[in-house]
Amino acid sequence: MRIRLARMDDLPAIMHTENSCFGEERFDTGVVRAFLSRKDSFALVALDGADVIGVAMCNCSERNARGRIASVAVLDDHRGKGLGSKLVKACEKVFRKKSITRFSLEAAVDNKPAVRTYISNGYVIKCTMKDYYSRGRGAYFMEKDVTMEGKRVKVKVS
Repeated sequence: MRIRLARMDDLPAIMHTENSCFGEERFDTGVVRAFLSRKDSFALVALDGADVIGVAMCNCSERNARGRIASVAVLDDHRGKGLGSKLVKACEKVFRKKSITRFSLEAAVDNKPAVRTYISNGYVIKCTMKDYYSRGRGAYFMEKDVTMEGKRVKVKVS
């Protein structure tokens, strides 16, 4: 398994993954094209050989040092093996290369495996958004701040 930046020729496989994972709540083709072509966005694909088995799509604001993981999708047969976590870490690696230090995402309240994955990767639930995905289906807004990660701070005790 390897993860790489997605290309426009990955679009059919990305849409298949979106449809399989999210059904009616999937991103449409135009939105996915934007993730693949805009300078403030990127998409990653996880590959098993030549087959796309997972996708992550992100937005960036280098000016505000913020990155948003808009979607993480892993095909059913590959869930429960840590691939979602690997995609999250790969997104964060791209963010860090762009000097982005605050990451956010939304996760459906009823998607316990995803919520556990994000918490185990250092994300903190900041609030709950009622009816975010659909009527009666809320989401957690989650954030991770690495602004001070790896920095030493001298503290003077008086």
